[in-house]
Amino acid sequence: MTNANKESTNAVDRRETGKSKGTTNETNVSLPLSPAALVEKEWSEAGISNAFIFGKVMTSRQDLFLELLQIALPELHIQSIGQVGKEVEISVSIDAHGVRLDVSAQDERGRMIDVEMQLRDEKNIARRMRYYTGAIDQTILERGLDYSRIPETVVVFITPFDPYGKGLLRYTFRNLCIEDTELEMGDGTTKVILNSAGTDGEASEDLKNFLKLVAGFTAVPRGSFADRVQEQVVIARQNAKWRREYMDWKMTLLSEREKGRDEGRVEGRVEGRGEGIILNQIDLVVKKVKKGLSLPEIADTMEMEEAAVRPIWEAVNKAAPEYNLNTIFKLLTH
Repeated sequence: MTNANKESTNAVDRRETGKSKGTTNETNVSLPLSPAALVEKEWSEAGISNAFIFGKVMTSRQDLFLELLQIALPELHIQSIGQVGKEVEISVSIDAHGVRLDVSAQDERGRMIDVEMQLRDEKNIARRMRYYTGAIDQTILERGLDYSRIPETVVVFITPFDPYGKGLLRYTFRNLCIEDTELEMGDGTTKVILNSAGTDGEASEDLKNFLKLVAGFTAVPRGSFADRVQEQVVIARQNAKWRREYMDWKMTLLSEREKGRDEGRVEGRVEGRGEGIILNQIDLVVKKVKKGLSLPEIADTMEMEEAAVRPIWEAVNKAAPEYNLNTIFKLLTH
């Protein structure tokens, strides 16, 4: 083949390659997923950090929940637990915030243990844990128990973020005396944060591997606690009933949020129209005042009651001689 023929062939090849690439780019354009498809994708990729999956796994396999408590709270020496509750709803009062416990149980010593999967850092974790503890106590007191018989409570939050920035795998809090830090208050409350973003502090290999799972790393040692939890996560995602529950729940949430956004947009438009009407009225009154018309004459020309025009008229006169519309509007609305 001559050099000219080679160049011609190569040019054709380059053009064909360019066309092929162009075609590929056109056919690979992806359209936005529908809300239902997004929820479906979320479910297919959900791990143990998903609060719904976490609840289903730990309530369907209470042996795993017991093991989680034992590796997360080794100092409590928990031997057994009673019925595990998922998403137990607590209403402290009609007008108060409700509390929905992710997974909770009582151990053989009567200690109430609540475990929450908290994915978003809302900068309020300490007060959130305080409220959960108080809400649990309130429901126990409603049963008629004396204060002295309130059981110990342990609230555990599992997070993929470090709320205190100290790098600890686990933060444990109890009420201590400021003057003597070795003296505990003895109110029976303990708050624990398991931080999957942490690297420091003492923790068993089982707990470290579980926190890796929470952080999204599924490559954990075969046969370990984390591995057995991940097996149950896969099984949970294949459960058609749970999938429907999740889809219904998420689609309802999305619908409510969209409704809220629509209402906000309508309110914004209504508010905007209201401001526009007021500014038009101000502008009219300014023009009439500049012409030397009296309040009754202005009200008559605007075909409005004198009492309705008076506040605008007074604000316009206060803003003389500049008659700045924004200044007058602020005088009326503040």
